[in-house]
Amino acid sequence: WIMTFCFSIGIMVEMLAFVHQVVYAVNINIERIAAASSLGLIGVGSIFGRFFFGWLCDIFKDPKYSAALGLLVEAAGMFMLLNISTATGLYACSLVFGFGYGAIAPTVAALAGDRFGRKILGSILGILIFFATGIGGGTGPLIGGLIYDRFGTYTIAWQFSLVMLLIVSVLMLTLKPKNK
Repeated sequence: WIMTFCFSIGIMVEMLAFVHQVVYAVNINIERIAAASSLGLIGVGSIFGRFFFGWLCDIFKDPKYSAALGLLVEAAGMFMLLNISTATGLYACSLVFGFGYGAIAPTVAALAGDRFGRKILGSILGILIFFATGIGGGTGPLIGGLIYDRFGTYTIAWQFSLVMLLIVSVLMLTLKPKNK
């Protein structure tokens, strides 16, 4: 359940950022085109992150280290988002956040295969993806909107996201080793 929880929180934060980052940027006086194009840079960063963290899964003895590092990189991107004031800063944080976001796909597959083997890999990935993208992804934008509506700022949503990413980065490291 730890793996499912960690990936669900990771995707919750990602979807929260995807949905609310542009409005946040416009609210802090970044031009609309620059704000909107920052989402594309998350995608660009994730392309490189997928290759890098997939490679790390093959390098490290246990893919949980690659997953934890990816979540930590996302947290760094979220920390940057808390401190931006320019389009250049937004672009930089989008690339960093996207790079960490790119860790999700390869590390989910590597961890599921490593922990459960190939025999039930399809079922395990189906369950993981249902909870992570279905529940985590569905609640992220809602939580971000509720926080904004309650406090009138996205700062608390970004702080919440940062704390959650730091927690799941550490929690990922508690995964038990694969069964021999």
